[in-house]
Amino acid sequence: MSMFKRLVLLLLCLALTACGRAPDADMLRTDVERSLASAYGDGLFRIAELKRMGSAADNGAPPGETRRVVYYDIALDVGRDVSLGAWDQPGAASLVTLLGAGPRSISGVKSGGNQAGDRIVAHASAIYRQEGEGWKLVTPAGFKAAEAPNLDTGAPPPVTRQLLDTLDQITHSVAYSASSTAQHVVQQELERSVARINGRLSRLQQGYPLAGGPDRGEYVAFARALSAVARSQQIRVSPLITGGGAENIALLRSGDAVVGLAQADTARLAYDGKGPFAGQGPFTGLRALGSLYPELVHIVVRDDASLRGVRDLKGKTIALGPEGSAVRATLEAVLAAHGLQPGRDYTVASTPFAASLPALNSGEVDAAAQVIGVPATPLRDALTQARLKLLPLDPAAIKALTASDSSLMPLDIAAGTYPNQAEAIPTVGMAALLLTTADLTRDEALVIVRAVYLTGQDLLAAGSAQGAQVSIATARRGLTVPLHDGAQEGLAALEHGKPR
Repeated sequence: MSMFKRLVLLLLCLALTACGRAPDADMLRTDVERSLASAYGDGLFRIAELKRMGSAADNGAPPGETRRVVYYDIALDVGRDVSLGAWDQPGAASLVTLLGAGPRSISGVKSGGNQAGDRIVAHASAIYRQEGEGWKLVTPAGFKAAEAPNLDTGAPPPVTRQLLDTLDQITHSVAYSASSTAQHVVQQELERSVARINGRLSRLQQGYPLAGGPDRGEYVAFARALSAVARSQQIRVSPLITGGGAENIALLRSGDAVVGLAQADTARLAYDGKGPFAGQGPFTGLRALGSLYPELVHIVVRDDASLRGVRDLKGKTIALGPEGSAVRATLEAVLAAHGLQPGRDYTVASTPFAASLPALNSGEVDAAAQVIGVPATPLRDALTQARLKLLPLDPAAIKALTASDSSLMPLDIAAGTYPNQAEAIPTVGMAALLLTTADLTRDEALVIVRAVYLTGQDLLAAGSAQGAQVSIATARRGLTVPLHDGAQEGLAALEHGKPR
């Protein structure tokens, strides 16, 4: 081989090696620092360590583009005291997105707030697009929901001998009493007690069935995360894959689930027996164990300069999800607050949210709307590849909506929550509630509330991005049904720093 050919081959190999390593760790550090400063301001996070772990071709890149997914490990030092669980400020949800990490890939975020000097570490990723001889950050990479954890076998609590002896004395004394009323009282209480004991023992041994939501959705991810953290307290929670809030409430009503998740508006309609629950009558036994995290109205459109606000959707086709759902009613109210009525000002598509995002990108619909926790996995994944954006709600519409509906509150989708989202998006939202029924015992409610809200329970690390927003400080915010008596007692104890 001639010297010239060897030189060309050497230069080619060097070029391929450079391409294979590009973008390098210095570029990663610069881009991550810029993203963090943009979302959180200067000084909150300092990159203590960043190690590039390799890269791979992005098989999901749009036609004609060369993209690479770069994997890296990062350690961030916290510069000042901060709560990353705020409902409408850049928090753990934004951090998960900006670092291209999964909830389980981040450790060090504390549910009670982080202090200056704390360290947060993550296994992170980013997608770069080749532009000429260089590379440009496109977006952090997406993440996938974790599988449901296996459950350990719980041990039954000890039975107090003294209580059994006392009960024996009562039943024997009443058996010889001439009072039929006294005998009837004891009979009723014994039957009620036996049923409650059997129910609790069954739940202890088989687990609390927790009605979550659709597979790979935010509700079931939270249910699985709660199952993981509850195991450390010897509580068995069995996550159920369901159709969502309305079905979860039906499972609570039938007794097939003990605990369930639903949006605040759905819970209120069920309690009152209105809307989709009108045929079943009021569910007056429905109770809340507490508020979990906010679910925000998202209105997604193609990145079209002519679409700047919700009013610009006049004459468009908007995907609002299944007909008759409480969520769809809320979304129609949001559009009505902007002067838009279905059939007159826009065409309704009943496409579910996850399916509506590819339909939006292909032009089958003009907008997709949903009420969902942040960051919503389907939207985050779609924004990674598609040129989509979120529309802000008008200030006047937000004011009117929150004044007319007590379940709604003004909130922002914080900057950095989604890829390429540089600014906060004003919107409205409601609480996701943890629900049960009045049949749950006081002590069981206390145990569940403690498992959910006790500072230090790391729901984020257990697989729920929304779990970082669960806090005793917001546990009563946005409730639309009565609190369970046991939850009332448990929350009060935690609020005063006296966990049972």
